[in-house]
Amino acid sequence: NIIRQSNKIVFLTGLGSIVECGGRDLWASDIFYSIEKEYHMCPEQLLSAGEFSSRKERFYEFYKKEVISYLPHPDETYEIMKSVEEQGNLESVISFNIFGLEKLAGIENLVEVAGSVYNNYCPKCLKTFDVDYLLSSRSIPYCDECKKALRPNLRLLGERVDNDLYTQAAIHCFNADTIIVLGADLGSSKIQYV
Repeated sequence: NIIRQSNKIVFLTGLGSIVECGGRDLWASDIFYSIEKEYHMCPEQLLSAGEFSSRKERFYEFYKKEVISYLPHPDETYEIMKSVEEQGNLESVISFNIFGLEKLAGIENLVEVAGSVYNNYCPKCLKTFDVDYLLSSRSIPYCDECKKALRPNLRLLGERVDNDLYTQAAIHCFNADTIIVLGADLGSSKIQYV
């Protein structure tokens, strides 16, 4: 009923919506502890800007095995968001996760504040690479042209937030007559910025 009565809807999607679609919650206690046991570090450290900068081989070992080997797929929730967009009632989807389910579902009016595992690039020549290229690389994925290590287009832990993306998200929320939160913690500092 709420969706039918709304003209400008914003959906905020978080980690819970990923888990519902078959993705992994690296911060769930059983997964968290198995990661600490195997890598001797917690997920926050392994997905950090510092780890990427100084220990790319370990970063990519973890990233490929524990993150992008478990890519979820959009479920009916994403189909509903797409239908709201097709009806002209979607202000935006604001994604706080990295799995790009909104794009996979065909949603165009989207702000990906944390980036997406599907977008990877060479920091030297800016050539882009898909996630399959990363998965098929032996160790560190390198640009096939200039041989620089590729960079996932994600906000790694410890990096500053992209103020432009948060500003876009805040404007969409201001313009909305309805905000629907899906799988996100309203107490999270990431959401409180918006």
